[in-house]
Amino acid sequence: MPLVLCEQRQRLRRTDGNILVRGGAGSGKTTIALAKACADLEAGRLGSIGKALFLSFARATVARVAEHATATLPRAMMSRIEINTYHGFAWTLLKSHGYLLCEKQGVSLLLPAKARAHLAGLEGDARTARQRQLFERDGLVAFDLFPVLLTELFQTAPILAKSYGRAYPLIIVDEFQDTNADEWAMIAGLGRNSRLIALGDPKQRIYDFKGAHPRRFDEYNEEFSPTPFDFAGENNRSAGTDITQFANDIITGEFRAPAYTGVTITRYRGQSLRPLKQEILRSVARLRRNPEWSLAVLVPANVLAVSVFDYMAQAIHGLPSYPVDILVAAEGPMLAADLIALLLEPRVSDQEHAGAILDALAAFELGRSEGASATAIRRAGRYTEIAANVRVHGLGRLGARGIGPGVRNLLDSVAALVFSGDPMTDWRTIRAQLNASDRLEFRTVAKEARHMRLLHRGAQIESKLAEAWRTDGAYRDARALLAAAVVDDQFAATTRPHQGVTAMTIHKAKGKEFDEVIVFEGVFQRYIQRSGAEGERSARFNLHVAATRARRVATIMTPAVDPCRLLP
Repeated sequence: MPLVLCEQRQRLRRTDGNILVRGGAGSGKTTIALAKACADLEAGRLGSIGKALFLSFARATVARVAEHATATLPRAMMSRIEINTYHGFAWTLLKSHGYLLCEKQGVSLLLPAKARAHLAGLEGDARTARQRQLFERDGLVAFDLFPVLLTELFQTAPILAKSYGRAYPLIIVDEFQDTNADEWAMIAGLGRNSRLIALGDPKQRIYDFKGAHPRRFDEYNEEFSPTPFDFAGENNRSAGTDITQFANDIITGEFRAPAYTGVTITRYRGQSLRPLKQEILRSVARLRRNPEWSLAVLVPANVLAVSVFDYMAQAIHGLPSYPVDILVAAEGPMLAADLIALLLEPRVSDQEHAGAILDALAAFELGRSEGASATAIRRAGRYTEIAANVRVHGLGRLGARGIGPGVRNLLDSVAALVFSGDPMTDWRTIRAQLNASDRLEFRTVAKEARHMRLLHRGAQIESKLAEAWRTDGAYRDARALLAAAVVDDQFAATTRPHQGVTAMTIHKAKGKEFDEVIVFEGVFQRYIQRSGAEGERSARFNLHVAATRARRVATIMTPAVDPCRLLP
């Protein structure tokens, strides 16, 4: 069935040159951008081999756009429309040509979890300088450097810039409001050899802490003079509700209606998660009448998402357990998994294994949180110091107190194991050994490792470990296999569709949509996370994004004892 377009969309399809499309969640920005790409391909404006490139920050958005494109666009066009993340596209270029900018012949990805260990305690220019050192000396590319290096690559080798401009004469830039200065420089560099279509919604700008700025739209207008289009008043995601109007009113602080269709605000009593669980069970009872349904529980902090996950698994406070999925920050689980993978590997020597355990524990301390505390940095330094002494002087340097006896006991317990050859069984066996340790450090690793499978990497990891066992009868190079699976996953342009109940932070929900959402804040984990006007502004934008993830119902929950002042 042909796509029926309004007059403004028809005019957009006919427009040449650069374009700026503003519009809220569900306004159809991506749909018309893809239709525009098809129109340009049909008209021959991209040449005989040129492609349209669609870039977005969120893999969830990329997966959804790819699914929509496959279902609606002519099959002949799909081979000439490439849909990718900003990072995925940048990595493709840096992986092939990054050697032009550093001493190494090849470059490798520095995963965020490992990057934290390298950068702990560093801020500002010192942090940037360390990232550059890791790249130029070791060929390790941190995600933060992607746009900077791509810009430098095109400046160093202009012929590459022109070649990629011929390959992608049209580039569609999604979530433009979230670009920081370095990402904008990268996009501007691409735009000097290609036409740009920027898609954005100023009300969904929730990455100011990473450098997103409202001036980005002005910079685009000044440099590229795009033709503007505005679909801000349109809403296809939650049609028939007032969810978008409510979200917009959160931004202004002026609530224009006594009630909003599809929106409920609940002021719950007490400090337990019981009211939230009751709300979840009520929503599930409503939703499960349909064979496929989705409910997101969106919270301000990762620690609260984990608490929700744990609480829902218990039959407590007179309520049954109910299974939920969870999307958590990946760094802690990945570093915990790295230690488990180490313990799965064949042992070279006891002292080398002990040193590696301590180094992995140090990386876990430094990398599991966004900013390592001074205590964590000191503890990690102590582990690294002991590891170096053990490697040189033997296990006697583990000492009789502190972490040393814990490492020794772990070595002995793992040495006594006989692996089955089933990766997940053996993985759980190692995790059980960590959990049985009398050292809190190892028990904490075991707890974080529970979430590795919930990051949806479990299948890739299991497959690679199973292949290693079939080949060698051992989990040789398990850490390298784990890293390879994680790298593959970082740039996968597909994600598993969310069904059932999923708990996550509001930032994790960016680019996703659900039948219903429950936006919950705890007594101590609040929507407003920083004091002052900037903290309040950030919370308003976060709540706007959270509410507009819902297609049918958005429920906002705040403590009755101190309700959020941003709500009506």
